[in-house]
Amino acid sequence: SNPSTQPQSASKKTLRFIVLATDGLWDELSSTEVVALVGGHLAGLSGAVSKADLSNLVPTASGTGATVEGKDRRRKNDKGASWAFVNKNVSTHLIRNALGGGDDARLRQLLSIPPGLARNYRDDITCTVVYWEAEGAEAKTSTVSISKPEVRAKL
Repeated sequence: SNPSTQPQSASKKTLRFIVLATDGLWDELSSTEVVALVGGHLAGLSGAVSKADLSNLVPTASGTGATVEGKDRRRKNDKGASWAFVNKNVSTHLIRNALGGGDDARLRQLLSIPPGLARNYRDDITCTVVYWEAEGAEAKTSTVSISKPEVRAKL
């Protein structure tokens, strides 16, 4: 199958959203990448989209405030990489792309690391996306967390 990389027809309404996430997400993604990923998800992109092409498909504008740039180590070896638009849940979509995007092997590897060792390779990530279209419209939320299992005392 040939995945669609064209957004579905855009609505005339202004879509607004806010992403609340722990530093684990921001360690891996910049503010601009998060905006483009959420915008692409809400516009209906699907399949794999090259990292170089996303900014053309989902143009973003920089605000005047400070932005988060992610860690520099993430930017190494980024050539030819892709974003994955495969999740229905927008928070899951962001976490998938923070941990590997279109690189399923990397994603599986990072998620399969045992809890005691995982902190050496990735931070915990909790992500909530709240979005709404017009004044008075009901806001929708999406929350997902990738974290350590609960601590249990052994007596």
